[in-house]
Amino acid sequence: MGSLARRVVVSSDAERRRLERALHDRAQQRLAALNTTLALARRRVEAGEEGAAELLEQAGEEARLCLEDLRDLARDIFPAVLSERGLASALSDLARRAEVPVEVEAAPEERFPEEVELTAYLLVSQALAGAKDDATVSARVEGGSLLVEVRGQGIDAGGMRTEALGGTLDLDDARVRASIPVA
Repeated sequence: MGSLARRVVVSSDAERRRLERALHDRAQQRLAALNTTLALARRRVEAGEEGAAELLEQAGEEARLCLEDLRDLARDIFPAVLSERGLASALSDLARRAEVPVEVEAAPEERFPEEVELTAYLLVSQALAGAKDDATVSARVEGGSLLVEVRGQGIDAGGMRTEALGGTLDLDDARVRASIPVA
C-alpha cells in the first residue's frame, strides 16, 4: 500500500474511532441518564410519591440534549446543510455554531462535487474546533481549484482528504490554506 493510501486508511480509522468515542461519551451517556431518570419517575408514580413531574421535566431536557448531540454528530458525518444548500450555507452554519466569533469573508454559491464540498467543510470544521480567538474563513475558486483559508489563533487541520483529492495543504501558527481541485 502506497504512502498516501496508508495515510488515508489511518486517517479513516482515526475518524471512525473519534465517532465511536463521540457516540459513547455524549449520546450513549445521555441516553443512559435519561433511562435512569425515567425509571425513577415511574417508581415515584407507582408508589404515589411526589417529585415525578420534576423527574419527567428533567428527562425531557436530557432527551432534548441527546437529540442535539446526535444532530451534531450526524452533521460531523455528513452535514445535511452541505448536501441540501451547498458549501456557502454550510460554512455560514459552521461560523454560527463555532465557540469563537467567526467571519466568513467569502464563499462560492456554486456547487462542487460532493467530495470537494465535504473536504472543504471538514477542513474548516476541524480548523475552527481549535480556534482560541476570532477567526475568519474564506473559500473561492481560482484556476480550477477551490482555495479554502481559515485564519485565527489555535487553528489546526488534517490534510488527508485534501491530499487524497490531489490538493495541497499549508499550515502555520494562525492559518490553514488548502487548494482542492474541483474538476
